[in-house]
Amino acid sequence: MAKATRGQRILIIGLLTISLMTPPIIMGIAGQNGLASAFVYGGVIAIVAAFYGLRLAVILSVVAGVAGIISALLNPHPVAGAIFFGLFTGACALSAKQGLHNPALMVPIFISFVLAAPPEVVGMSDVPAAFMTGAVLTLGGLWATGSARLLLGNRHSEVERKKLTTRAAVLYAVTMTVVLGIAAWGVLTYAKFHQGAWLLLTLIIVLQPSAHDTFTRSLQRLGGTIIGGVFAFVLILAGVQSTLALIIGGVILFAALTVRYALKRPYWEYVTVLTPAAILLNTPGLDAVSVAEDRVVFTIIATVVGVTIALALKVLITQKAPEEETT
Repeated sequence: MAKATRGQRILIIGLLTISLMTPPIIMGIAGQNGLASAFVYGGVIAIVAAFYGLRLAVILSVVAGVAGIISALLNPHPVAGAIFFGLFTGACALSAKQGLHNPALMVPIFISFVLAAPPEVVGMSDVPAAFMTGAVLTLGGLWATGSARLLLGNRHSEVERKKLTTRAAVLYAVTMTVVLGIAAWGVLTYAKFHQGAWLLLTLIIVLQPSAHDTFTRSLQRLGGTIIGGVFAFVLILAGVQSTLALIIGGVILFAALTVRYALKRPYWEYVTVLTPAAILLNTPGLDAVSVAEDRVVFTIIATVVGVTIALALKVLITQKAPEEETT
């Protein structure tokens, strides 16, 4: 998308969103709400990765499928699940050395939902359902990648990569491994339900390679989540549920991607729009009010944890943010 105009970028994002949301809406109508959500997870991972390259989108689609299977199978085992999720998140964070941590970390962000509460697949027991979930995650990613290939062709990415030094990338990966491993153990032990994943994904998002970025991202995400959460509550109280929630969630997802990748607005504006989309896309088959409440509550908790960790790292390890090389 190197020479695309703003209007062309918005059109492409709109077409990608329509393509992504069509299969899960059909799945939702068929009563497979869990698989519908998994398809969306895989698709969003691939769409974000496509802005960095279609090959990366394919790779992350496959990785998401495999990670989804493992996470679903490890859900009953808090220690094993925590070790896997911590190491997996750390490995994704290590890609910061190549400036690919933003798309790579989208995988554990969405896999956190599978780990905390594997999707229910109508007509299947837990083990076959885990493999089906992984397959649908990959299918959603490949579907979105194929759509991106048709719309983008072989155009190069416009996304600016921020590469970290080896030392900074390793420190970032180790921090993510330890923090997310502990958090995953806590979720699997004390909050093993779908909304517990909000803590994990928010920690992944707010914990940035530098203390300054962590402070900024934490505060922006907190503000955006509260504003967006209020809007989501209004929609839920208005009776937006099930298939309608998927449709409206898809429309709002388009708006969020447009704000982020076409209009390039500040992060808090992106989160404000993304929050109601994330809530609506996760409500089919669940208590919508609980989903909205827990997103806000766990965002507050994760923000406090993120800021505390950033302060500790700044005091104990470095007095300035890690150096970055921008390409």
